[in-house]
Amino acid sequence: MRKYLCIVLSFLILISTNLTAFSQEQDNLNLTGEAAVLINADGTEILYEKNAHQKMYPASTTKIMTALLTVENCNLDDAVTIDYDMSYIDGSSMYIKQGETFTVRQLLEFMLVRSANDAAVALANHIGGSVDKFKDLMNKRAQELGCKDTHFNNPNGLPDVDHYTSAHDLALIAQEAMKHEDFRNTVKLEKVSLPPTELTADWRVYRNTNKFLWSNSSIDYKGSSVKLKYDVINGIKTGYTNVARNCLVTSASKDGLNVISVVLKAEGRNVYIDSRTLIDYGLDNFHAVNVIGSDEARGEKRIFLSNEGSLKYGPARNFSIVLKNSETLDKSNVRTNVVLHDKLDFPVKKGR
Repeated sequence: MRKYLCIVLSFLILISTNLTAFSQEQDNLNLTGEAAVLINADGTEILYEKNAHQKMYPASTTKIMTALLTVENCNLDDAVTIDYDMSYIDGSSMYIKQGETFTVRQLLEFMLVRSANDAAVALANHIGGSVDKFKDLMNKRAQELGCKDTHFNNPNGLPDVDHYTSAHDLALIAQEAMKHEDFRNTVKLEKVSLPPTELTADWRVYRNTNKFLWSNSSIDYKGSSVKLKYDVINGIKTGYTNVARNCLVTSASKDGLNVISVVLKAEGRNVYIDSRTLIDYGLDNFHAVNVIGSDEARGEKRIFLSNEGSLKYGPARNFSIVLKNSETLDKSNVRTNVVLHDKLDFPVKKGR
């Protein structure tokens, strides 16, 4: 809904079951992280929460928002020449040198996989013209997504007292980012590599900081030693600073159910134990029911002076709800309400 805003199609889904009650009836999962949440990635249900609206330092999970603005506003094949010094930027880096040129895609990959702080700054300057202008875009987008406990002050999550979010808000941002194929394809990469440039003689090759995607090392999970690598997990982003401690946003899928978990301020590998606890809780105790399919036409609108005469419309993606395994859905209790804007901007693109 960015460049080619044409038809805004909203579906109001009314279900007799109280879908927001999961978090009120939740089990005690004994998480060690200070804040956490588990949501349905394809809907609005909160499946578990702990201090979900508490303002927290997000560390590098900030880069999910930077990546969202990148995939929404950029051609990933565009070239970006770095004409300023990046050596002052602290923390994880891809060691950009002044005068090097990269594609937006390369910067995006190194930011999300390597967690490169300099790549985040390069993207912020490319999109916003400056970091200050880019952080305004970050905060505006957060507001649009319904974030209530968030204020961004930089594109990479380096410590700043005026840079914070909540587990709930991070889940909203991650949910929106995961709608974009380029984002999904990037956060599931096990590693990234970049050949030598005129200014850097060696290959740059880095593993994903998210060990769920590749690590054969073990954690003590529910009394057993299990490998960190977990096949149901398909991204998203780690974070760490001394004040934020370990943070992790995770996406997982199984049997048609897609969930997103957020764990903030955990110690060491407990961030993986907490995250797997949340993921398993969601995938083992809930199931998804598809309410409206993306292939379902919901109506037709006449277009004045159009060659086609009319335009069929429907949802850009599937809409599902999540139920406990003990529950079923009577679809006769589901009502959809289609709301169309009168004004159409052309060209009309499918999926917008």
